[in-house]
Amino acid sequence: MTSLYPGTAELCTDFVQKYNLFVQIQRFFLLLWKKCSTFAPRMKTGTHIVISTATDLLRIRTTQLLYIQSDGNYSTLFLTGGEMRVVTFQLGQLEKIMASQLPETDNNFVRIGRSLIINLNYVFYINLSKQQLVMADKDQGRYTLNASREALASLKELIENSLK
Repeated sequence: MTSLYPGTAELCTDFVQKYNLFVQIQRFFLLLWKKCSTFAPRMKTGTHIVISTATDLLRIRTTQLLYIQSDGNYSTLFLTGGEMRVVTFQLGQLEKIMASQLPETDNNFVRIGRSLIINLNYVFYINLSKQQLVMADKDQGRYTLNASREALASLKELIENSLK
């Protein structure tokens, strides 16, 4: 019996040989990737927050972050020692990033109202009548923030209940 398409058997054989070569190369790179990834340094999770954009990467120790204040599509991160960083993320986006990167047991960050996320470790003073929250860092730098009475009352209750 003759084939209607001469040379198809040779084409099929050539295709199968090239496919087998491709599979071998793929297995080689997979094996190489597995071996190389065992030597890659492992970063400890929960000690840093990493905020990455197309052009920047910001890696902050959780112990250095006092609070985050938002203004529309921008948020300002306030660090111990008075340093500040502006990022192009809304507060809700940063809240999700922090929740995904920090273990729930080590997460000391609480959202207060629409424009603040604070680190509970640095709360120094809450005044409900003046609607003020004072944060203090290790260098005794003081940061006075304004928040709603309801948000501050909830924060005060949260801190009081954590002592029990």
